[in-house]
Amino acid sequence: MKKLALLCVFCVAVGTTYAQQQQPTDEFGIFNAKVEAERYAASQKQDYTTADKVLLSWIDKYDNSPDAVKLKYKGYRGNIYYNLACYESLLGHKENALTAFEKCQALGYNDYAHTITDTDLNNLHQEKRYLTVVQAMREKGDMGYVLQKSGAYKKEKAANAPAFSYQSANTPELVKLKNTFNLDSVAGNKDEISKFKNLLYWAHNQVKHDGSSSNPLSRNAIDLIAVCKKENRGVNCRMMATILRDAYQAEGFQTRVVTCMPKDTLDNDCHVITVVWSKTLNKWLWMDPTFNAYVTDTKGNLLNIEEVRERLVRSGTKELVLNDDANWNNQNKQTKDYYLGYYMSKNLYWLQCAAKSEWDIETAKTGKAPIQYINLYPGSFTTLHISGGSVKESNRFATTNPTYFWQKPAAL
Repeated sequence: MKKLALLCVFCVAVGTTYAQQQQPTDEFGIFNAKVEAERYAASQKQDYTTADKVLLSWIDKYDNSPDAVKLKYKGYRGNIYYNLACYESLLGHKENALTAFEKCQALGYNDYAHTITDTDLNNLHQEKRYLTVVQAMREKGDMGYVLQKSGAYKKEKAANAPAFSYQSANTPELVKLKNTFNLDSVAGNKDEISKFKNLLYWAHNQVKHDGSSSNPLSRNAIDLIAVCKKENRGVNCRMMATILRDAYQAEGFQTRVVTCMPKDTLDNDCHVITVVWSKTLNKWLWMDPTFNAYVTDTKGNLLNIEEVRERLVRSGTKELVLNDDANWNNQNKQTKDYYLGYYMSKNLYWLQCAAKSEWDIETAKTGKAPIQYINLYPGSFTTLHISGGSVKESNRFATTNPTYFWQKPAAL
């Protein structure tokens, strides 16, 4: 069964989920905590009948609660029905177990990896209804599988495609950034790759990541760092990637902010990283300031987004290595299996970046021209039929050609 306490509140921060215990104060929250304690105690005693009844009491109370309570606690239902399926299975009640199992998936439970290894459900494994649900879970929750089925890029000629452009390090704003934070010293005087990494570490440590935070009005490195210090706040992954982009360009490197998107258009949890052009290696390189992360192959060669994605499609994480000091806010160490095997596999389905990489590109200003975004889609997939929120359809250019999307900066 799913070993997740019902009284945990889950906070999704662009890709990383951390559980935080909170003491409930409302009536249903107190009841919820009581149910979890009783369920856990019964499970420890292998008293599955009692555990089953406890969960049924939760479902009954939830179903008869006011709409406001239902809205607050609806996210618990998938786990409730999953655990109910486990208890019914352990009690030999196959029909009830299958019904609860179908219900949990319909409510959004899609933990495929856990489900296929959960021995509580062993006696359902030959049932057609079980296999149907497991396949549905895989289509939603096995991110490596979803990515592998994305289809090849078509590599069609990108007609009327926008040109990519990058900002000169001589731009006054970038000069100010370099001098304010002494970025020459931060980057160091060694080789190009060491400079990339040093600036990555700097951006990672300048501000903390807070995926639930709203974006400040002014979106450039100087103002983002200032508002974080003034308000003792963090910023999301997009703003962290923006800080690193500005730092790289201040040091004379061509760079882009890349939004990494999932297939599920209802999934609001994407991730944003920075890529920087290496003259030494003649290619883009993956640099993620949120997680202080970069990726290599098994021989230590640094990789870019396209190379990481190709390997994930081909063989999962087997050919990939995540740097050992990859972490979230210097608190939670990242693992290859989670960061690449799940999180980035989910979020590398399609990609987006602005045609222009420049200071304040996403800061709203009166009279400013609309931002031109370029989307790279696999196979026949597209999102252009879906409202882009603040991004108008006319300002989104679609391509299936990775050669165009990842082209070498024109000035080089």
